[in-house]
Amino acid sequence: MLKQDLRIYKCPQQFIQFKLGLRKALSLQQSITFSLNKGEAANDIERFLQKNDYNYNLNKQQGLLLVELLRV
Repeated sequence: MLKQDLRIYKCPQQFIQFKLGLRKALSLQQSITFSLNKGEAANDIERFLQKNDYNYNLNKQQGLLLVELLRV
């Protein structure tokens, strides 16, 4: 499983780094966990995942976003 820390980025760079990390995970056929700032809004990221039918789990209290490799 891959991990990527997005806490150091501000929007829109955070979203760009998220998409690059997701692309890498897809090419390696692995799930990926993103670290976000606790309580930070991730609306753009969630909308992207929903629109593209990704299976994901967002825990805003812990600031973790797990994206599964396989799309639904």
